[in-house]
Amino acid sequence: MKNVVLFFFLFCSCIGLCAQTTELVPNLKFGKPTNEELSMTTYAPDSSAAAVVLCKTLSAEYLWGTDDFRMAYKYKNKIKVLKDEGTAYADVCITYYEQKNNRLLRETVSGLEAYSYNLEDGKVVRTKMKKEQVFEERLNDYYIQIKFSIPQVKVGTVIEYEYEVQSDFYYNIREWKAQDDIPTLYTEYDIVFPEYFKFNLTMHGTEPLETKQEAENISFTIGGSVLQCNGNRHIFKGNKLPALKGDPYVWCTDNYCTQVGFELQSIEIPGLLYKSFTQSWENIDQRLLDDDSFGGLLKMSNPLKEETAALNLNGQGSTEEKIGLLFRLLKSHIKWNGKYALYGNKGKQVLKEGTGDNADLNFIFISMLKDAGIEAYPVVMSRRDRPMLPHSHPSIQRLNTFVVGIADTDSTMVFLDASAENGYIDILPAVLMTDRARVVIPGNRSLWLNLQQLGNNNLRTNINADIAPDGTVTGTRTISYNGQFAASLREGYRAAEDSTDYIRRICNSNGIEITSYSTKDLHSFSPTVTETLTFTKKSDSGDAMLYINPLIFAHTTDSPFKQAERKLPAEFPYLEKVNINVMLTLPEGYAVDELPQSTRLVTSDKSITGLYYVSQQGNKVSIRYSYSLNKLLFTNDDYPELKQFWEKLTEANKAVMVLKKI
Repeated sequence: MKNVVLFFFLFCSCIGLCAQTTELVPNLKFGKPTNEELSMTTYAPDSSAAAVVLCKTLSAEYLWGTDDFRMAYKYKNKIKVLKDEGTAYADVCITYYEQKNNRLLRETVSGLEAYSYNLEDGKVVRTKMKKEQVFEERLNDYYIQIKFSIPQVKVGTVIEYEYEVQSDFYYNIREWKAQDDIPTLYTEYDIVFPEYFKFNLTMHGTEPLETKQEAENISFTIGGSVLQCNGNRHIFKGNKLPALKGDPYVWCTDNYCTQVGFELQSIEIPGLLYKSFTQSWENIDQRLLDDDSFGGLLKMSNPLKEETAALNLNGQGSTEEKIGLLFRLLKSHIKWNGKYALYGNKGKQVLKEGTGDNADLNFIFISMLKDAGIEAYPVVMSRRDRPMLPHSHPSIQRLNTFVVGIADTDSTMVFLDASAENGYIDILPAVLMTDRARVVIPGNRSLWLNLQQLGNNNLRTNINADIAPDGTVTGTRTISYNGQFAASLREGYRAAEDSTDYIRRICNSNGIEITSYSTKDLHSFSPTVTETLTFTKKSDSGDAMLYINPLIFAHTTDSPFKQAERKLPAEFPYLEKVNINVMLTLPEGYAVDELPQSTRLVTSDKSITGLYYVSQQGNKVSIRYSYSLNKLLFTNDDYPELKQFWEKLTEANKAVMVLKKI
């Protein structure tokens, strides 16, 4: 009998073990979640996941509308909630195009349904989303957003929703992203093209996709006649794709998402229809110049003409001084609303409201510069926190903002964005410092620019301090902030409640007390800010020994690159140089017992360098520290060396000098 019980126990244990180790199989059926989906409590490939996409599909096909083709996209999504924070995936937004004053070309959304499934007392409880739980709002003159929250969602819930988008923009095929910011168990993209459609296929990303192509019979009813043709079906499948999470050293994760895109080149139906969709950047330049909300605003007269005339610019000196006066005049009348845009509104309307996005401000700024006899042009781009401009084909859809290019001389150009609260000429907000920007100049003289090399971003620090016998360090620190460093300082000052709060933040972040503080050009339209402060800082001591970090103010205290491996590249905001010079006077009765080791760091391609040099002369110890970043993009192949460099740089910043009482 004992043997029978033992056998039964082992048998049950094996069944339980098998159940725990069996992999979750993708269930492609919607409307009937499996027991495995409902009862799962964690996702084995990523136990930290708050939710997982169980199944995500998109099918796309061409239809014939009233007098032209349309594109139909059918979306289906099934998500499992695993943790409390995963319930946020029940809140969904769908954005589609519908121009406010032009309904000839638009998109429509239909067939929206959403359900939640919960396992309660062994039974599946299905809850349907009601129509009154769906809200629609206009985002701007071009886009509408549908928002809904699926009810009865909690830890353990399976969410399902589906909808269809029909688009008149059949020549701009929506990109398909295989990855999300949570893991994806299974995803599929199924798209069918008639044989008369010629296109280019682009695929990129770090994860593999299974691809398949097969023939398909298609028919259209055009003008009462049935057109039958062959079609090409393309199917893309992804399995167990990892989450694509945001990273402080990646501007836009979408740029590295595994995805598929199609660029339509032409449609040719013999004897019936031919359309070419091949575009050049020159075509896009002209489309922008012909648009009333872009090219039309480049022709506007200066809405601040009288105020500009009062500046008496003819009596001013350099072009730089004139630009500064016009910029300050603009900012005194119109405030930036925190938004970026490509198209603008009429200048008088913006002036009346007293606020606008960067496009509104830039169009007015261009009119002011031209009125002053200074040539200026829009420099269009995709911001660095948005998907980059494709290299394979031109795309007006990817353009989302512009800055102002100003003719400084006959052969040189400087740049400024009127949204900048803290910048200066050639000191753009880092999000606008893209490596692919296009100057749009009437007459097809447009050209490409790299804005990542702009400005001299230098931080120079000089510290003179005395060390007291109790380890207290007292001294003066003077810093010259230049370029982006000056902009960051001004931004930090604006974020503080007042000057007292700002000084308090410096004290807290550096572990010091400040006895006096002053700045120069903090509120000026200038590329540089100078800061001077006197401070005291306590150091560790014990057993007649003093332990002091001779840098006093470390450049970095922690390496940002800690993961063993990295799939995504590392992107830095701007090129920079940091120099710190420290002179310390030792206290009487103490001698140096141990000095930090001098270190010189350099990557193999010399893109980053670091120097930490320590020397002593009598009762003086000096530190010379420098850091130089000469490249912004580091691939995952560069990562091991980048990680090692920052570990050693951080180690040098934490080095301690030991003084011994004599």
